[in-house]
Amino acid sequence: MALFEKFLGKREKQTMDPGIYLLMDSRSKLLARGRRMEAPGRKNIYIKLIDGTVKAVVDAGVVQAVPQDKRLSPQMTRVVDFRPDAVALQPMRDLGSDVRRNFRVPVEFDSFIYPPGGGRATIRSVDLSCGGLAFRSPQLFAVGDTFEVVIPMTSEGPLLLQCQALRTRPDPEAGNFCACKFVDMINDEESFLREAVFAIQIRSAKSKK
Repeated sequence: MALFEKFLGKREKQTMDPGIYLLMDSRSKLLARGRRMEAPGRKNIYIKLIDGTVKAVVDAGVVQAVPQDKRLSPQMTRVVDFRPDAVALQPMRDLGSDVRRNFRVPVEFDSFIYPPGGGRATIRSVDLSCGGLAFRSPQLFAVGDTFEVVIPMTSEGPLLLQCQALRTRPDPEAGNFCACKFVDMINDEESFLREAVFAIQIRSAKSKK
């Protein structure tokens, strides 16, 4: 771990806020981020916005409400009320945990992988999700290959995760492409990774304004 911290820099420890939600349209475009407001006995989900605008959420009408806390299920909702800084969402149906796991964000960072044959190879990421990573590398992998990859973008510092290659494509000029899934993650690793994916999407949305 010391090697990763030396290369990537020590990150300040942060606490994940379990009440944070991402609000996305039906095509998974980020509309806003907010914190759930307590409303005992009510079926609607009340979200006070932190980023984004109420207008964007209201205009979408039908919204995917994706909680950062994996114990809560993402839901398809519709806007039933709003005020200048908050929206009320009526749940329509459960979307299942795959929505959170398959939520991919484009992101580029340089890092390392440790191939099955030993040694170390550099990579350049293409996108990241709670379930996997796509990257380019000088080394060409085969479908089914397993290896370890360093994910630097978490509040707890870099993570060393096990991966399995799902799709590969040779490209000597741009870098050989590999899409992989994470395997055998423990709960803490999954939580830190999910937090990182949320944060990347939020920063990306802010930069496009």
